[in-house]
Amino acid sequence: MSLNIDIDVSHDDSALSQWVDMAKPAYLANGEPTYLDKHGELIEGIYTEMPNDVYHSLDALSSSGLKTFFVCPAKYQRDYLSNVSRKRTTAQMRTFDAGTYGHELCLEPHGFYERYFREVLPSDYPDALSTNSQMENALVEAGQSAKEGRNEKRERLIRLVPEAHKEELKTLGNIEALLEENGFNKTESKFDKAYRLSKANPQVQVFDAIMHENRIKHGEKQSHVTAQGEEFDTYGSKRPIDGVVWDDAHRVQKTLLEHTECALYITKGLPEVAIIKRCPITGMMLKVKFDWLRFDDRAVDLKTTLSTKADDFIRQIFKLHYDIQASFYTYVASLVGVYLSDFTFVTVEYVNLDSARAFVLSENRKVRSMKKCMDALERFKTCKQTNIWPGYEGGLTVTVVD
Repeated sequence: MSLNIDIDVSHDDSALSQWVDMAKPAYLANGEPTYLDKHGELIEGIYTEMPNDVYHSLDALSSSGLKTFFVCPAKYQRDYLSNVSRKRTTAQMRTFDAGTYGHELCLEPHGFYERYFREVLPSDYPDALSTNSQMENALVEAGQSAKEGRNEKRERLIRLVPEAHKEELKTLGNIEALLEENGFNKTESKFDKAYRLSKANPQVQVFDAIMHENRIKHGEKQSHVTAQGEEFDTYGSKRPIDGVVWDDAHRVQKTLLEHTECALYITKGLPEVAIIKRCPITGMMLKVKFDWLRFDDRAVDLKTTLSTKADDFIRQIFKLHYDIQASFYTYVASLVGVYLSDFTFVTVEYVNLDSARAFVLSENRKVRSMKKCMDALERFKTCKQTNIWPGYEGGLTVTVVD
């Protein structure tokens, strides 16, 4: 089956899809999902206001999945069909999260400051004590014990467990047993040391105490788990964001908004528009989620990048297969009667300099990319039917080096 990608879509209202009239919120007012039937199966359609973690949890093939498959079917099998996982490094998380929150600030700024708050950084308080040795020296100067003794441990238990009976706290063993019984470490943590120092000398700035105060001023701590199993804490329903990530995300927003042409792409439409549709080629459910879908049937994908220089980002398009992404989105949209007139990559560079630039595929490139996308879907169907997911070069085991 092939997709007709040569359809000419003009921009008068009569030729547009009017997709917004077909769209529905992902949830009803009572919290019931509109994208699932009573059996928990996906319902085809166009949806707005679908949370990212929910979208990623949907049992449907995404462009990320198809791009992974295009690179190597065995890699798709490992990443999407096996239980093997790899944790992200701190640097990877910071890069990923800055882009994620930058997207949110650019596309859905309303309510951002009701959902998140900025974590303080050591650089915000250069004179604050931050190491154990610094705090221990300051404790001694304040006439306190550098290490937590029985009396200090007893005071910590009473602070953490106010209902603890004082008559039961005569021995160190009793105190440590009650601490562990109530879910606390018997050994003083860095924050506990910071708390003692703040009480002993309120004039001394202690970074861990400052961070704690910055969190609890927003409200009570609660723990959560996302649909993908990611654990995180909130304070008064607000999620803390690493200060470096927060600053980078705001720089992404500032850079985009100050670029007049690029900022115009993010107008006259809606953010985070999801489409779910069964693929007539694979028989599988497919899913896409547009960063921004304009009412004139133009799609916009916002990308944070290390370089907006044309040569650099064009190389990135083919290295990361953004051309397949554009074709996949175009294909899935067409299945619900939305024929995209353009798929624009709006890029923002913020690490080395502040710059924004828009990229579109040529008509010739669109045709070639669509062929790659359709061929990949056909091969995906075969792998799914046979449950054989070959590695690189079709799974050849011997390579002759000349």
